[in-house]
Amino acid sequence: MGRSSAYWKSNLYLSEDVEPDPAAPLTDLAPPLAERFRILREGLLKLPGVGEQVRFMGPTWHWAWEYGVGNRKVCWLHLMKNSVDVTFTLSDSDESRLTKGTKVAGVIARALVEGQRTGPVKWCWLGLSDRRSIDAFLNVARRKVEWLAERPAPRRAPRLHGGRGGGAAEAD
Repeated sequence: MGRSSAYWKSNLYLSEDVEPDPAAPLTDLAPPLAERFRILREGLLKLPGVGEQVRFMGPTWHWAWEYGVGNRKVCWLHLMKNSVDVTFTLSDSDESRLTKGTKVAGVIARALVEGQRTGPVKWCWLGLSDRRSIDAFLNVARRKVEWLAERPAPRRAPRLHGGRGGGAAEAD
């Protein structure tokens, strides 16, 4: 899953100070890449409850297009100078469900093998180089959204404000 620093420096949007418009890649990317982005974006936003947010993800990832259901993340699109790529996470349960039953597309199987587990989730990266890889990923995203709908949203514990425990609790 790890990408080189040269890869991340090829992000189309490097400046932390300039937030890209959500539709900017449609005109900023080369036409074939812009078309891939359009297909992905429309496919993700058609999924029930999925929203889009353009987020600065720090000095490594830079700007990414984040898709989620509420505060639960489905994926992040990386818009690079020469590619459109995605990072997605799967819990142990999600991965087990994905690999049981129908055969998983080869690009997804490779992303799962190469993924890195961090705590309760596996982080998977996938280059979206053609329509088949896009369709395979959108199928995974659709299934993940269905699985998220089956589970109640996690509730955060109240956080204390005011430093040394002397403040009021905040309920998210």
